[in-house]
Amino acid sequence: MTVDTRNPEYEQYIDEWKRVNDCCEGQRAIKVARDKYLKPMEGITTNDSRYKNYLERACFVNFTGRTKEGLKGSLFRKDPEMDIPEGLEYLLDNADGAGESLISLTKDLAGEVIAKGRYCLLVDFPAVESGLTLEQEQALEPRACINRYTAENFINWNVSNIGGRKILTMAVLSEPYDADTDEFGYEMETQYRVLRLRDGVYSQQVYRDGKPHTQEFQPRKADGSTFDYIPLFIAGSENNDASVDLPPLADIANINIAHYRNSADLEENCFIHGQLTLGVTSSLSLTQFAEANPAGITVGSMAGHFLGESGGFSSVQASENQLADKLMERKEGQMRKLGARMIVIGTLENTSKTATQSKIDATGESSVLATITDNVSEAIATCIKWCGDFMGIDAEDVTFKLNKKFFDDDADPQLMMAAIQLNDRGIIAKSDMQDFARLQGIVKPERTNEEIDGETETNPIPLTAE
Repeated sequence: MTVDTRNPEYEQYIDEWKRVNDCCEGQRAIKVARDKYLKPMEGITTNDSRYKNYLERACFVNFTGRTKEGLKGSLFRKDPEMDIPEGLEYLLDNADGAGESLISLTKDLAGEVIAKGRYCLLVDFPAVESGLTLEQEQALEPRACINRYTAENFINWNVSNIGGRKILTMAVLSEPYDADTDEFGYEMETQYRVLRLRDGVYSQQVYRDGKPHTQEFQPRKADGSTFDYIPLFIAGSENNDASVDLPPLADIANINIAHYRNSADLEENCFIHGQLTLGVTSSLSLTQFAEANPAGITVGSMAGHFLGESGGFSSVQASENQLADKLMERKEGQMRKLGARMIVIGTLENTSKTATQSKIDATGESSVLATITDNVSEAIATCIKWCGDFMGIDAEDVTFKLNKKFFDDDADPQLMMAAIQLNDRGIIAKSDMQDFARLQGIVKPERTNEEIDGETETNPIPLTAE
């Protein structure tokens, strides 16, 4: 087998990832794909002008992309809880070695996992050119960085059971590189980065044109020792292992494309059948009619025509047909139920929804988001620890947690009054009231009971005279 061999699971999901990705990118990507998503009519080819017009009139409403952004926004309603060891703070401003901040990198990670259920982060250390002096190397200030790879870039892998644990022992990552030597040229080709774990030692090697481009080398920790693991974190929508998870937005993307096809049929039907069709009857012969109306027949009140004895007009226009509209509306409802939060409910149903009903509808969505939140948080925290191994910094106590409160809680006034009465009667303590206020969103979750007590004792609320 060659270096570009693809894992069977990869082959199974690659088309689905591509479909979700195209939907997230929107109408441009969908229409560039042409007949992949919009088949031509019977007897028509993709080169016919009718198909080109059919494609041009079709409208793709990007429910999938907006759902992705909406769900991702729920994770970042509040800033992540972070505690990064001294010496690794540079990751906050430059996590990937190219100026991308840690928060921005995390947003990319979260968006890809929400959309396709898979994303990879490789912690690496930039190679230093040979022949440099120690002073020159120090001046360059090389630092460990976190490199990103989409599900499509992670083409092959192997997992072995070592000591009762499933450990990644081989991974192949495809990477684009510019093969044009001209400074103004741009010729992108693909190389493959092979990560191996042999006899408990991690190594890398780059392949181009199916052949090794670099010697196999062993990245080392700050103390000069080799790694006994591959620092590649595979984040998923269900769990963080090498197996492929189901893409969370796949179902929405499939319905979104079907909605797009209905739109194409609706626009085509309206264009062909929505225009007025004119019929003319006349006792004149064809030659007489042409002589009497040299400019032909023009529809409109500003034109006059001679039709001869017993001549007349009749017009035909297609009556309203709501079938395509109904199909599109049904698909919008299906996408909403699958988690398309960005669809306005009021436009789909003539009913109002209470806050409680909205929360019930969001329960399934929130459970998926909660899992993704945990997985993304674990991915970033682990990668920071691995950066510490490269930099010689102990990062075992690192903290990185994304927000898990995806929507605002409305304080329940009846529960609040009941809690106050229980406190007044000495049934519950003051700390219970503070915890309840924190749960109801009255008090910020990061504020401790001690901080609240300190402020209320320092600045007590004055009692008003009755």
